[in-house]
Amino acid sequence: MRALEHDEQEHRKKKVLQTVVHEYVRSGKPVGSNAIVTTGRLGLSSATVRNILSELEKEDLITHPHTSAGRVPTDKGYRLYVDSLIELQRLAVQEEQKIRKEYESRTQEIEVLMSQTSKMLSSLSHYTGFVMSPKLEKNKFAHMELVPLGERKILAAMVTESGLTKHFILRPDAEIPREQLRGISRIMNESFQGSTLQEVQLNMTERLEQAREQYKNISSLAQEIGQEIGRLSASDLYVEGTSNILSLPDFSKTEEIHDFFKLIEEKEMLAKVFERELLDNSAESFPAGTHLKESKRVHVRIGSENTAKGLKNLSLVSSTYQLPDRTVGVLGILGPKRMEYSKMMALVNYVSQTMGRFLKEFEKI
Repeated sequence: MRALEHDEQEHRKKKVLQTVVHEYVRSGKPVGSNAIVTTGRLGLSSATVRNILSELEKEDLITHPHTSAGRVPTDKGYRLYVDSLIELQRLAVQEEQKIRKEYESRTQEIEVLMSQTSKMLSSLSHYTGFVMSPKLEKNKFAHMELVPLGERKILAAMVTESGLTKHFILRPDAEIPREQLRGISRIMNESFQGSTLQEVQLNMTERLEQAREQYKNISSLAQEIGQEIGRLSASDLYVEGTSNILSLPDFSKTEEIHDFFKLIEEKEMLAKVFERELLDNSAESFPAGTHLKESKRVHVRIGSENTAKGLKNLSLVSSTYQLPDRTVGVLGILGPKRMEYSKMMALVNYVSQTMGRFLKEFEKI
């Protein structure tokens, strides 16, 4: 019989003690080894349990109330049990704090997430991975919420009429109370609903300045919001693994390589390619009467089906990543026409669904 490590022995003893306490509290009767084996679900034999009970008794954690085979916890045993519960509660609180911090940090790390996702697609496929969210400048403003995060940080959640959502962190000069943030959000929502984001950016500072007497520090906040909206004029596009194309025997002509890298360098041209994928994926994924959750389609363009000159000898596998009620962006891979399509399509589909689940959790912040 192999010798058990000390930690494993202690773990077993703690579990047996917990079972003795549970059963004694439940029944009020001394607890025997057979009851522990039957009800404890510890996967231990009666002989092993009897040996552990003897050790616990030597340590004055349990005792015989009389000559019966059953044991009951001593005060010392109860104390150890209660301390273990307190320890577990403390761990739960620490986990809650960790989770809150993780979600707060994610409000600053969506860009990091998109970058890492494109790297992951490239790494797993050995081709070129990309992730894109559409540009918002021509979208119409629908709603904005301002939520305090503490330490002079504010989460701004903006939704457009097309259903696209953008989150960003604001850092005003001073702390702004939650009630004032609600008031500022109300002004934004009443003043700019239906306006393009360009119009919001141009007129927001002037509109919020009118409420300067009512709301302190509103000027710096308005300036920050305007700057963030201004950054939305271009698509967020992340491309990784372009060098993987160089190693493909299918893509060896100098002219083809030149056209491909020219397309990659011209981010606006490449963004238009992926914007088309976003539109086509959205249209094909959600025919009339189809709920978003029902769609798992992946779109594939093979060689000449790609309109861009630099992609004529490649295949593009793409899928949208979504929230339950709207499309958020598009992601996928660029690779050779003789790729293993089943595997690549499964990869893109899984990553898009995983991205959607992450964003769904992120929206709950």
